[in-house]
Formats: sequence, C-alpha cells, structure tokens
Amino acid sequence: MVPVFIISCTALRYIASKYDSSGQWYPHDFDVRCKVDEYLDWQHLNTRAHGVGYFRNKVLFPSLKKCEPDMTLVNEHKKELGRIEKQFSSYFLGSRPFITGDHITIADLLAACEFEQPLAGGYKLSQPTLEFLSRVKTVMGPDYDSIHTPMREFAKKCIS
Repeated sequence: MVPVFIISCTALRYIASKYDSSGQWYPHDFDVRCKVDEYLDWQHLNTRAHGVGYFRNKVLFPSLKKCEPDMTLVNEHKKELGRIEKQFSSYFLGSRPFITGDHITIADLLAACEFEQPLAGGYKLSQPTLEFLSRVKTVMGPDYDSIHTPMREFAKKCIS
C-alpha cells in the first residue's frame, strides 16, 4: 500500500515560519500571509474534503475492502469538486498564477496535492486547474512528480 502522509496546516505554517527565513513559503507580509491563511482554512471543507473524498471512495476503500466503489459517494464528491474548482479558479487564483500572486507558497503546494488525488482517481480537472498544477510542477521541478508518482501508480493499479 502507498504510504499516506497527512500534515496539518498548522504544521505547514510552523515549518515554513521556522525554516524559511526568506518568507517565500509563508510570506512575512501580513496581507499576503492572510491570503495563504484564508486558503489553508477554506481547503479543509472544500479541496481536502472532496478531493480526498473522491480518491478515498473511488480508489482507496474499494482497494482495501476488495469491493466496488460506492458511486453515490463518488458522484457527490465529483459534483462538489466541480463547484470547488470554479471557486478556486475565480476567487483564489483570479488572473494570478498562484494563490498570492506571482510566487508559490505553502497554500499552492497544498492545493496541488488536494487536486492531484482526484486526478489520479480518474476525475477530469478543469483546464484552469490543470494549468495551475502545471505552474506548480514547473516551480517544484522533478520533486513534484517524485512526490505524486507513488499515489498515481497506486490509483492506476486499483482502477485498471
């Protein structure tokens, strides 16, 4: 089974504050930091709840329980992901490449992880979300795929 890593937003804030003196990942500017915090707080009941919900019900639980996915639950998460993608694109990104503007932060990393899970499970992300993921991947380089490949391969094996 693929290891599952869960890191809280509080831990992300702490790690970035303690170890990133440049302030890139969790900006020192309070107005910019507020936008990061806004996304981190919003994502719990949105991208995390429904991205993980989709992946868990479409891929993980059926694999563990050796059963078919509960498509009622999968479709509920799919519907909510559509709403979330629209809100994410219009409100959190707007015309900016990343949540706070031109620079990537921990909010973007978390958003990318939350969208990668349903994508691995066969969910068709919208073009704005795919473009966002591409920008995050470009900034992160090969580390991006090394982090997400095990989960993608696990999902592929489970749904094929």
